[in-house]
Amino acid sequence: MFGVASFCQEIDFEKDVIYYTDLIKTDPSANNYYFRGYTKYNLKDYEGALEDYDKAIELNPDKFEAYFSRGILKEKLKDYTNSIEDYTKCISLNDKSSKAYFNRAYTKSLIEDYKGAIEDYSKCIVLSPDNSVAYFNRAILYKISSKFELAINDFDSAIKIKTNFIDAYQNRAVLRAQLKNKDAILDFNKVIELNPENGESYYNRAVYCINFKIEGDYCKDLKKAFQLNYYPAMEILSNKCSKSK
Repeated sequence: MFGVASFCQEIDFEKDVIYYTDLIKTDPSANNYYFRGYTKYNLKDYEGALEDYDKAIELNPDKFEAYFSRGILKEKLKDYTNSIEDYTKCISLNDKSSKAYFNRAYTKSLIEDYKGAIEDYSKCIVLSPDNSVAYFNRAILYKISSKFELAINDFDSAIKIKTNFIDAYQNRAVLRAQLKNKDAILDFNKVIELNPENGESYYNRAVYCINFKIEGDYCKDLKKAFQLNYYPAMEILSNKCSKSK
């Protein structure tokens, strides 16, 4: 066999911090502060990472990567307003960056600015039309905003790009069920086909069949859900299937 282990070796971030610290002594450049900040971030030294990103930006106010990484860090620290500001700066430096629009959209959704998030996901999709997660996330926001047909269209697009996108099938199934669309059963079936060890999937299909009087062995699904440790199935199983063998 070929020796590929070297490509899979774990990065020693602690050694990298020492390396960049020594390098900064002779070359205190924006790049070196940025890379040390990135390394500290991976060590979960968020305060140290923030200091280094700040320094990198001070030395090079047009350094896209520093703003982008600082935006990620501030989002993790739940400093959402300043995270959005960093992504906005990224966009001002490169308005063709789909990842900056994507991250800003996600952060806006965290502060429930759904309109702004949808606009940013839409821009991301224009720039990166094969981004299945952008379609999925926008679909969730459309669903929250009660724009159900737009949500289904986006779930459709996400699945077209990524045919094994379980979460997209699951969310489309639930939404179709809410809209009394009989195609929901096809999505519930697909979720189970893709992930047969997920108890919640069997439970959801059973509940759908019960609520909409769809023919099917829902007791079997409930039993399977319980066997897979999805315990909410127990109550319905006891009420609906107590006489089933």
